[in-house]
Amino acid sequence: MRITERAAKTGTLVLVVAGLGGAVLHGLPEPVDHAVRPTTTKDVAAWTMPLDGYVLAWGPASYAEDLVEQPCLRAAGIDDPPPWATITGLRAEDAAQETAARGNTSPSLAETRPLTADEASARGYRGPSLAGANNEGFRRWGSSTERNAAFDALPPGTSERCIREARSTLGTGDDGSKDAAAQVAKRLTYLAAVAARSDPSVVAAAADWRSCLADAAVGPVAGGLPADPSGLPTASMRAVDRVTDLDDEDVPRAEVRLAEQDVACQESTGYRQALYDAEWRRLLRVTASDAAVLAAGSRDQATVDRRVEETIRRLAPKAPAGVR
Repeated sequence: MRITERAAKTGTLVLVVAGLGGAVLHGLPEPVDHAVRPTTTKDVAAWTMPLDGYVLAWGPASYAEDLVEQPCLRAAGIDDPPPWATITGLRAEDAAQETAARGNTSPSLAETRPLTADEASARGYRGPSLAGANNEGFRRWGSSTERNAAFDALPPGTSERCIREARSTLGTGDDGSKDAAAQVAKRLTYLAAVAARSDPSVVAAAADWRSCLADAAVGPVAGGLPADPSGLPTASMRAVDRVTDLDDEDVPRAEVRLAEQDVACQESTGYRQALYDAEWRRLLRVTASDAAVLAAGSRDQATVDRRVEETIRRLAPKAPAGVR
């Protein structure tokens, strides 16, 4: 049976994270004294962070591997290409799966990137649409009894050779070191984002943000205004107004207005810039253990990511009209 990378890799990531976490249980916390050379340039609008370059979006990468290995599989007698999917949908699926709320200690980088003005206008506080991930299509494709029987009938090593060649072409091959570095990068970025909210400059800006939002004509906020933007949507909004992280085509106009004003106040009060600077500073030094894991990984996963996206645009079946 052929278990697709897209279905299997989530479990692999959990094991990697668990393995990394165990190392700190045997002694006191390490000093955070190893300087890090940023993999990106500072850009508050794009919310780039120093460790971003270690991270490759595995959903698009896995899909690109499926597409690239098709000629090899066809030569072996299997002509069953993967269904359509979009880059936007696959990235949204990654973000939805890799969350702190699900117990992931290395959440997606999207977890702590603040809401943008365009996102607020388009969907309020709702998450991006997962339609482009085509989960149902992949479920049917991956569970096809005929397809799995064909893989079982392949000569030994054929399937492994095809996927190995695809990864070599894309640059997605990994002995585990790149994935481990990506998990460290995501974990540290998440921790830095949370810690940055307590920075004195950020706390001061948050008070101005709160005053700005209170003065705006956006109507009452269920549960009251939180201390800082990370508290929106409030627990009451989630419970009473049923605001979720999932895409919803019917977003109340009041929610959109609040989200738009939220973003506007973050920018006008300097909150967003203060938060960005505080998070960036916290990622410029790491522990010796984390530095060693990062050094064994790849700083240039952004190049691979661009190659993956180009491959998907070139080889993927066309998505239905209107699906992003």
